[in-house]
Amino acid sequence: MNTVLLDRQQHKSNILLTTTRKSLGKAQHKFHNGKEGTSNKPQIFHAEKRDRTTTVISTTARLTKGMKVFAPHQEHVWSSARVNDIEKDGKITIRFHDQTVKSLAANTWLPLAGDYDYLECDDLGQISLLSKAAVLDCVRSRYSHQVFYVRAGNTLLAVNPFETFPLLYGNQAVNDYLQRAQELSPHVFSVADKTYNHLCRQVDDSNQSIIISGESGAGKTCSARYIMKYLTSIGTHNASNITPADHIEMKILDSNPILEAFGNAQTKKNDNSSRFGKFIQIQYSDNFQIAGAFLETYLLEKTRVISHAAGERTFHIFYQMLCGVGPEEQLEWKLPTSNHQAYKYVGDYWLTPETDCETWQATREAMTDVGLSTHDQNDIFKVLSAVLHLGNVSFHHSSDVDAVVVNMNSLDSASGIDYAASLLGVEAGQLPTVLTVRTITASHRRRHSVFHKPCDAGECTTRRDCLAKMLYNRIFQWLVEFINVNICASDVFNRKFIGLLDVYGFESFENNSLEQLCINYANEKLQQHFVENYIKMQEEEYLAEGFHWQPLDYEDNHNSVQLLEGTPGIFSLLNEECSLMRESEAPAVADRILAQLSSSLLSRPDAGAAMSHRSSRPSGSSHMPAFTVLHYAGSVIYEVENLVEKNKDKIPEELVGLLQGSQNTFIRSLFTCVQDENCNHDSKKRQNQTVLSKFKSSLMSLMSVLNRSKPHYIRCVKPNCASRARFFDSRYVMSQLEACGILQTVQIAKAGFPDRLTYVEFSNRYGCLLKRNTPGHTKSRQSIGSGSSRSSANRIMPCTVSHEASAPQHGQCALEEQGFAQEVTMMVVQKVFGQCSGGLSNVIQCGKRKIFLKDGLVEKLEVLMGEVWHCCAVCIQRNWRRHMHEKQIRRHREEVMRQHAACMLIQAVFRGWHVRKRQTRRKVASVAIQHAWHHYVARNKARQQLEASLLEKSLKRERDRLSGEHVKLIQQTYSSVLDLANNLERKTAMGDSIQFSPSHRTNQADTVAVVTSQMPLLSAQVCLTLYDALDEIRQGAGIYRNIPHLFHKEGILSKRRMPQVNIRFHTKANSILKNAHLLPRKEIDCNISDCL
Repeated sequence: MNTVLLDRQQHKSNILLTTTRKSLGKAQHKFHNGKEGTSNKPQIFHAEKRDRTTTVISTTARLTKGMKVFAPHQEHVWSSARVNDIEKDGKITIRFHDQTVKSLAANTWLPLAGDYDYLECDDLGQISLLSKAAVLDCVRSRYSHQVFYVRAGNTLLAVNPFETFPLLYGNQAVNDYLQRAQELSPHVFSVADKTYNHLCRQVDDSNQSIIISGESGAGKTCSARYIMKYLTSIGTHNASNITPADHIEMKILDSNPILEAFGNAQTKKNDNSSRFGKFIQIQYSDNFQIAGAFLETYLLEKTRVISHAAGERTFHIFYQMLCGVGPEEQLEWKLPTSNHQAYKYVGDYWLTPETDCETWQATREAMTDVGLSTHDQNDIFKVLSAVLHLGNVSFHHSSDVDAVVVNMNSLDSASGIDYAASLLGVEAGQLPTVLTVRTITASHRRRHSVFHKPCDAGECTTRRDCLAKMLYNRIFQWLVEFINVNICASDVFNRKFIGLLDVYGFESFENNSLEQLCINYANEKLQQHFVENYIKMQEEEYLAEGFHWQPLDYEDNHNSVQLLEGTPGIFSLLNEECSLMRESEAPAVADRILAQLSSSLLSRPDAGAAMSHRSSRPSGSSHMPAFTVLHYAGSVIYEVENLVEKNKDKIPEELVGLLQGSQNTFIRSLFTCVQDENCNHDSKKRQNQTVLSKFKSSLMSLMSVLNRSKPHYIRCVKPNCASRARFFDSRYVMSQLEACGILQTVQIAKAGFPDRLTYVEFSNRYGCLLKRNTPGHTKSRQSIGSGSSRSSANRIMPCTVSHEASAPQHGQCALEEQGFAQEVTMMVVQKVFGQCSGGLSNVIQCGKRKIFLKDGLVEKLEVLMGEVWHCCAVCIQRNWRRHMHEKQIRRHREEVMRQHAACMLIQAVFRGWHVRKRQTRRKVASVAIQHAWHHYVARNKARQQLEASLLEKSLKRERDRLSGEHVKLIQQTYSSVLDLANNLERKTAMGDSIQFSPSHRTNQADTVAVVTSQMPLLSAQVCLTLYDALDEIRQGAGIYRNIPHLFHKEGILSKRRMPQVNIRFHTKANSILKNAHLLPRKEIDCNISDCL
């Protein structure tokens, strides 16, 4: 966008201004289309601190009838109007939109107004006719359409809507900005996305920080909460295969409800005001995933525990605990009643109980999620209950002991001291003694004397309040330490981080004391950081780079900061008062501050009230000891009463010793840490350190961290002081815009270049946008460093330039590298934007060592580089896949060959093994068969011998039993059979055949029957004996060649000559004669029993 500001020396008519705006619009349109603008650079005008005489001439000369201007308005401060008439004497008549006519003097300066659609104006730098009135009108118009964000250079202007918009901050909105944040309207999500992208870009290798500032109630805490939600959503969105319970992001988010419950309170300006400073470092791993977080807090407002102004509340956790406590917890925590009015520290109740009950549940769930066990939570709430009971303890003067003691006549006081002692784990008599008696230690050389002095009622109350503040402060610090242990990464010093700063806003109450002085000092330091790092540093850098730059007029709060922290300064004088061994008187302290510090920013309250319209000091208070400081955001009256005592913040040693000897392990652990600021009394320097000194030291440490990181600013604006929704107080908003320097920010954003990179950094990052085959690229590379021996093939990127020169030539090589990087930068600019001079000089400037770009150009380069990286990634992936595929094929072939060789080897080995196994089995089987056969033969032989012996024994017994008559009969029968056999043999040998016909068969049978009838019946044993006899005969006569079928079942059928040759008898085996089919030969070892 081109810059046009009104100047007191420029006299142009309305037609000339309109023509200029049209030409600028055309150039802007061509620039967005990637083409060169044809219009010349517009002339720059300035409208700050005009000379009254010159204004009269320029106003009447440049205004014409019908021109649209901004005119002063009683309600809206500035309102758009039309010039109705210009009289001869220079008076101007204007007409507002409501048709109200107003006459203005001739010397009234009216800024010109344009016809803008402010809803499309996402950046205040897009307003060509820039003025305070135009900025105010843009913010007001967008707020009326429920558009609460607008960019002002590198700063996001956020107006608090004072109502909930789920669609504006819901999960769908988070997903939309995760996908296309650059295309959407300004939002806190867009700032978080830009910060994360800068961290991932790693151009300058620096950490990032988001600084949220604004008045109390402007929405800083909510903005910080939404930014943390978005940053943790990036980690959850990019992570995979991890359940939500395992994310460190969830623990980081769960720390918010805990810190808000224990560190926020309701004030007159804000229902959820942060009463402490908070700086969260969200730590990232090498792949830019959230690895942890580290939380650092600053200056908890401890005094709010014991007192707060009317209409305000103490910390939220007390009200949440009283509303959400159950019967069992109420008994365990010794809370006899949950009525908030029964506890003096709590005071009035201004929020609805339903809200506190809901936040109580959220707080308990968050405490469980971060790792606090039920036992730890009970210990914490017991301490908070003890603090509540301490507030009910009162003191009175006792006539019996002539000293101030605890008022045991009061039921609340008596029960309060007993409950507090029980909850703190100390004896009931020790706590009243410590609160009412002071111990004084006197040392003289090697002698130490201890004295006990009773305290008056005021000192007793102070000691009671000191104990309550110390307990609550230690609980808060313990919670912060516990959260850090559970969410902080191990290697915290090696981590990149995004810092999120949420501090208390600028405050100005009816009663301002040490807390407001520290809070406003912190805001002054942040404003100074903004001025030095964004306005002053940029102007100095432009001049150092050789720019033709006209310095702007801006408010520098350096004098305000020096008034507070300088030497001498307010802080140093208050610290000196604390070091004096005497009581300080408020009027004397105020007079000393006003006398020793002569500054136009410091005055007495009566003079300061007329200096600032923002002072809310009530009338009639100028006689009180106080002083007024004119801050960048307005004047504030600080009361000196109790200011020195608060700065000392001295804690009696008796209170610390009492809690260190507590029987409660948790209480004892809180106060045994030697590093605690309230417990460490070994170091005298540490003991004498004041609140201002500690706060200044911690703030300096914070500023050093911010200076080492790249800042991103969010200016929160409160639309009205009543915290009402949909109500825009123009005068109140205008004072905030003037205080934070929004107009100067926009002016620098329009005329300046927020993004700047050295030539080496630019070429290293964006040199990939150049193609290797670009003719101009090769030519320019060859023309650079002609004296060098490096070829153009080795000069593609500056990061690849090799330094062949020796050590004395290092400076020359560095110059050559910078020159080459500058040439590469010019080629990238020419390739991407068309040209590097002329029409683009208003968006790109080249200095001596750096290139400066307007806001948005780096994002365009990043998009183009992303496309180049995408193409390179596709090419790499394609070649890598081809390489992997070829490698896979080769591996497959080798694997097949290996498998084939392995198969052959396995088959050969298996065959050999199988043959050997078969032969082995055969051998083993043959041995087994032989063994079994031998065993079988031996067993049969033994059985036969056994049977033969048994048979012989039975025959012997039978022979002995048989009578002689039977023996004779057998012998006769045997002789007859033998004769018959012999006859048959003879006839057979003679060739006669004996045949039995059927008719003769009867005779034969009769013959046999006769023979058998004459023989008595023989038993089996007798038959066996007969056969044995026949066997003996056969063996004795030798082998009979021709044996008739004596035992054939059909009888003897015929008798014929037997053949002369040896033949085999074919007989049929049966169940009786098992071996009948065998030829009875000599070699066959058988007997009659075998035939049977």
